[in-house]
Amino acid sequence: MPRLIALSFALLSGVLLALCFPRFNVEALVWVWAAPLLISLWWLPRPETGRRFWRGFGLGYLTGLAFFGINLAWIHEVTLVGAIIFPFYLALFLAVWAGLSTTIGRPRDAQLHTPPDSEAKPSLFRTSFHSLRCAFFNAATWVTLEWLRGYLLTGFGWNGLGVAFHDNLNLIQIAEITGVTGLSFLPMFAGCVLVITVRRFQLEIRHQQLRPHLDFGVALAAVAATFLYGLNHTLKPKGDGPSVKCVLVQLAIPQELKWDPAQAPNIIADLQAFTRTYASTTDPDLIIWPESSLPTPLFADPANDPIINGLLEEDDFALMLGTNEYDLVNDKVFNSAVLVQESLQSADLQLYRKIHLVPFGEFIPFRERLPFLDAWLKDLIPGDFTRGTSTEPLPFPDKDLQVIPLICFEDTVGRLARRFVRPEAQFMVNMTNDGWFRRSPAAEQHVANARFRCVELRRPMARACNTGVTCLIDAQGRMISKLEDPDEGIFVKGALVGALPIADAAPLTFYARFGDLFSGIMAALAILLMIRHHHTASS
Repeated sequence: MPRLIALSFALLSGVLLALCFPRFNVEALVWVWAAPLLISLWWLPRPETGRRFWRGFGLGYLTGLAFFGINLAWIHEVTLVGAIIFPFYLALFLAVWAGLSTTIGRPRDAQLHTPPDSEAKPSLFRTSFHSLRCAFFNAATWVTLEWLRGYLLTGFGWNGLGVAFHDNLNLIQIAEITGVTGLSFLPMFAGCVLVITVRRFQLEIRHQQLRPHLDFGVALAAVAATFLYGLNHTLKPKGDGPSVKCVLVQLAIPQELKWDPAQAPNIIADLQAFTRTYASTTDPDLIIWPESSLPTPLFADPANDPIINGLLEEDDFALMLGTNEYDLVNDKVFNSAVLVQESLQSADLQLYRKIHLVPFGEFIPFRERLPFLDAWLKDLIPGDFTRGTSTEPLPFPDKDLQVIPLICFEDTVGRLARRFVRPEAQFMVNMTNDGWFRRSPAAEQHVANARFRCVELRRPMARACNTGVTCLIDAQGRMISKLEDPDEGIFVKGALVGALPIADAAPLTFYARFGDLFSGIMAALAILLMIRHHHTASS
C-alpha cells in the first residue's frame, strides 16, 4: 500500500506541475506542486540508505514523465516518435533531482525537533537551520539541473519552473540578475520550506515543544524581497527614447499548405496585400514577415526580386523577413533573416543566419553516426540546416538603432540572445513558424518563455509568427499588444500595428554581462554540499 501511495503522489506532482504552464496557467500551484512528491521521498516508508537514491530516482522519473508527457504533448503534431522519446529523456533530470533530494536533501525528523527527554541541549534555531539547509540544497540542485537541461544535446530549457511566473510581472523582474533558470530557485526553495514547516508543526504538536520558525520567515522574506524588487521596476516611469512603429504580418497558413506549390501565389498575394495596405495607412518604420515567409528561397528564386523591390519602392519603410538561404557552392542551407529598406541589391541589406538549430526539427543529431535515426526521420528532415556564426546585431536603416534577430526558438535561449547585446538602443525581433504544432498550447508556451528575454536583457521584442503569438513585448516583459480574434483566438490571419518603446541607451543588465552566473554559483554550492555530505557520512 505505501508503494502505491508513493507512485500516486509522484504522478500527482507531475500533473500539478503541468497545470502551472500554458494552456492551464494555474500559477499558484508552482509553490505546492512538489509537496506530494516530497512527502513520498521524505516520509513514506523507505528502503535502507543504499537504495534510497534509486527509489527517489524512480519516483522522480515518474513525476517527470507525467509532467513532460502532458506539457509537451503537442510534439505529436510533428512526430509521434519525438513525442514519446522526448519526455523519457527530459524526465531524467527530474529523476536525478529526486534521487539527490531523498538522500542529501532529505530533512531528518531527529533534527526537526528535540525530544523532551533528550539529553542534548535544545537549540532555539537548530531545526530552522536544518530546514534551510535542506531547502537550499534542493533549490540549488533544481537550478543546476535546469541549467544543464538548457545545454546538453544543444539544450532544451523550455518551461523551467520560473516560466510559470510569466504573467507575474513583479516576480519576474529579478531575472535580469538570475536569468529565468535562476528564478526557479525561489518557488523550489519556498515550496520545500512550506512542506518542512507542516512536518515541523506536526512533530512539535506531538511532543508539545514549539520552536521559532525562522526558516518560514526566511522563505517569506525571499518572496517579499523578490516581489518588491520587481515592483520597483514595474512602477518606474518610462524613460525617454525612440519608438519603432511596427506592422507584424501573420498569415496563419496551415503547415500542410505552407509548402504546397499550388498555394504559393496566394501566399505572395496576401503578403503583398497586407504590406501595401498597412504601409500606406499607418506609415510604419518596420514591417515584419514571419520565419520562412516566402514560398521559395529569397535569393535562389529570381521571381522574388520584383516582389520585394516593388513593395520597397512604393513606401518608405524597412522590411524584415525570414527565408531559407542556399549556398550552392558549399552545399549548405541556412535558416536566415533579412533586413532591407531600399532594395535587395542595395548596400543596406542586412543578413542573419540562425545559430541555435532545433534538434529533430532542423537537423538530426548524430545523423551520420546513428544511421537508424536517418532512416526513421529522413522523410521529415531530408537534410540538415547549417548553423550561422555571427552574433552581431543588425543596424536599422536610417536610424540609430540595432536589431537583435532571433529566429524560431532562439527567443527561448537566453545565453544566445545576450551575445547580441551592446550598450546601444536595441530591440529584439523574433520571427517564427509555430504552425508545425497547429492549435496546440505550443504557441502560448513559446511566447511565455520568450518574454523572459526582454526582462533578462531589458530590450523589448516584436514577434511575427505564421500562427500565434504575434505580439509586442516591452522591456519589463509586459505584453503591450497581441494579435487576437474573438472567434479564432491567436490563430488568426491579420496584421498587428503598434509602437515598440525603446530605451535611448539601455544599460547592460547583470545577466547580459555575466549570463547564467547565478545558476553556476548554485551548481558550485550544490556540489560543495554533496561533498560535505559524503565526507560526513563516511567519517
